[in-house]
Amino acid sequence: MRRGCSVGAALFFAATLSAGAAEAAGVLRTVLVIDASSSMLSTDPKELRKVAAELYVDLARDGDELAVTGFDGSARESTGGFTKIQGLADRNALKQAVRAVGKNGSWTDFTAGLLEAKRLLDAAPDEPGDQEFIVFLTDGRCDPDPKGALAEAAKAARAAGSPKRVEEICQDKVLGEIVPTLGRARLFAVGLSRSAPKAFLETLGQRTGGVGLATDRAEELPRVFADVFARLLGSRLIEGESASSVDIAVGEGMLTLDVIVVGPPALSMRLFDPSGREAPVGNQAPAEFYFADSPSYRLHKVMKPAAGTWKLAIGGPGRGGRYAVLQNLDLRLEFVDLPDVMEIGKPQILKMRLATPGGKMPPGEFLGRHELSLLAAEAPNKCEEALRAQVLKVAPRLKVARGKEGHWEHALLPLQRGEICFETVLSPLAGGVLSRVTYSKAVRIVPPLKLAAKATAFGSVKQGQEAKAEISFEGSELGEAVEVDFAAIAPPGSANPLGGLSMRPKSASLEPGGKNAFELVIAVDRDAKAGARSIEMRVTPSKPKGYEDRATHVVLSITIVPLTFWERYGFWVKVISGSLLGLLLLIGIVGPARFRKGTMLYYKDMRDPDLPREGSYPLAAKAKAGFYRGAKAMVGPTGPVRMGGVVELIAGPGGGVLAKPLGGRKAREVPRDEEEGGEGREVSLKDGVFRVAPGARYSIDGAGLTFWVAVR
Repeated sequence: MRRGCSVGAALFFAATLSAGAAEAAGVLRTVLVIDASSSMLSTDPKELRKVAAELYVDLARDGDELAVTGFDGSARESTGGFTKIQGLADRNALKQAVRAVGKNGSWTDFTAGLLEAKRLLDAAPDEPGDQEFIVFLTDGRCDPDPKGALAEAAKAARAAGSPKRVEEICQDKVLGEIVPTLGRARLFAVGLSRSAPKAFLETLGQRTGGVGLATDRAEELPRVFADVFARLLGSRLIEGESASSVDIAVGEGMLTLDVIVVGPPALSMRLFDPSGREAPVGNQAPAEFYFADSPSYRLHKVMKPAAGTWKLAIGGPGRGGRYAVLQNLDLRLEFVDLPDVMEIGKPQILKMRLATPGGKMPPGEFLGRHELSLLAAEAPNKCEEALRAQVLKVAPRLKVARGKEGHWEHALLPLQRGEICFETVLSPLAGGVLSRVTYSKAVRIVPPLKLAAKATAFGSVKQGQEAKAEISFEGSELGEAVEVDFAAIAPPGSANPLGGLSMRPKSASLEPGGKNAFELVIAVDRDAKAGARSIEMRVTPSKPKGYEDRATHVVLSITIVPLTFWERYGFWVKVISGSLLGLLLLIGIVGPARFRKGTMLYYKDMRDPDLPREGSYPLAAKAKAGFYRGAKAMVGPTGPVRMGGVVELIAGPGGGVLAKPLGGRKAREVPRDEEEGGEGREVSLKDGVFRVAPGARYSIDGAGLTFWVAVR
């Protein structure tokens, strides 16, 4: 037999029991029944039936209860009772019990193993919501002790002329006598050889609401998995040949993620979550991440896996192998859009559904293998206590039918004021696996609500201003306080119901006997279209929930008056004019040229060569710019003067100095190596001025003045 076969069968049955029944209301109780006959030495030399049983133990949830028994001609190596899985020690103890089952039995008596499973289940406590399973692993046909009761029954049958062989007598006893006594326990049978009685195993599974199959080909298992999970469980299984990297798309609302790699010990596996973090293998927190490493398989179990793409990396020198991924939905029973209030005399449709927290529902075929019952309790108040009393009295419940959308639906008609509470119970039918119980909030039953609304007009209002109107609910019939929402209705052909208007408040609270009149304020945008218009407004009860269909309408009229030119643009005219004036003032003050900071004027009076006089003058400090007038200074032979100067110094671009000879005089640049007063080069003028080079000395013809400029 090939290695993948029995391990795949374990995946199939463990997923059938643990995945579909995840978070069931009661305990999941399973007996692993393992063939211990000596025929296993040839049909299962690598003891893959035990590998399959150990894998089933690893796939089981914390809180599940398991027992193990072997059988040959009689029951053997039985654990004698159930072990509740509460941690690593319990899993290891159960796997050790699986390994302890022998393989040296002389006979194969199916009845012995199944009767021991029945004894174990009968001895266990039976609480509401508990579910019981038997996983039956064998390699071939029923071959009981030739001196036992089955052989004697076969002899008696032959003596009476019956052609039945001892194997058929054994099968008849299992189907006709043992199976009817198993109660609600479902049996999952797998034959692990070509000689296994396929028809009998399939019938055995069908009779108990389980599944039976016989195979020695691993490649058949993916088809079996896909078919059974789609029809029976609503869970998701993906499997295939080992690859170096496998992407696993995990959807929202998954309860567990089980990833298994089956193959030789050298075939390694690593698992990474959508953020790239590797799943731990040390079992420090097995309630969140559990890892098992067996000579035949490796397993990761992740509780409440994050949605996204997980990565499975398979490596090592090992060859061959397969992987399998089980994703189990976190299914919850809930009420759909249950209102806060119901009105007396108004029919209501109560809806319930089984779905993930995100609203994803399992296939309809899966839902069809379950039934839903409903219990309701009405009371003037505190209906929760009334419901609790009915539950304790085991009051009869109503069976609820499923609607087209997959919801269970029940019609009811409230008749008296008070409260009503509901309990709904999901129970498995043949082939079903889930048990759920949920309770509703208290729903108040109130007199009918009738809204009547009328409003005054907003009148005329200019663009950019506000106006007020009043909305009154006089004439409304209110059985209790309600909150209503105001919403404008868009006119035909328009997506914007208000078109440049905004209105407040958005809601109001109405009370029986109250004034129930409210002020509405409408703000008109400056660009709102001018003219008369009508605004249709819907008034919808929003709190408590359940009155939404009692909405009413009012029409509000308003005339929008356009702004005059000065009202619309006067402010900006003032702003722009003021800005321009400020800019002109700023240019007049900042714009005129100034002498560079530290610029000094040095001068000599050379009219008397024997007695020259010289001085200096801080141009930057004393020659200031004026409003729209650049800085300048008039210079005579004796220095700066107000009048009668021979040259005018003017601040140029960048703080430079320009010189303008006055009175038609010429200026000469005095060579540095000549005596003062010597002839120099005549300076050329442009527009009557020349640029003064720092440090260069200049003389003015016929004036006796020599000057130069330096920057300190």
